[in-house]
Amino acid sequence: MNAQHVRVNLPYDRADLKILLRYAKAHDIEVDGRYDFGMPPRLNIWTHPQSNPGCRAESSLMFSLEFDGHSAALMSVVMMPGYDWAIFLDEMTKLERAALGYVIYGKRREERIG
Repeated sequence: MNAQHVRVNLPYDRADLKILLRYAKAHDIEVDGRYDFGMPPRLNIWTHPQSNPGCRAESSLMFSLEFDGHSAALMSVVMMPGYDWAIFLDEMTKLERAALGYVIYGKRREERIG
């Protein structure tokens, strides 16, 4: 099974995107988080924090997100084998709620998937 690359165009308010990416940087895998931020704005989401060798060995990459800094939009999602759109929406819910205090593209509790 191969990774699935999905092109999207999910615009964020520029200020919201800055907050979201700042949160991800502050919760990087190097500082006991689950995110790995790189440039051009690319955000990898891991299954576990990598704070100790055991967690690092158990952790696997779930999603890689690519943002366009000029348009402040999420442009693509790479879903690793074993992960699907429903899991991606749950992860976006966690990230958006933690960083922004509300959900933009993640799954809201009252919404059903499928």
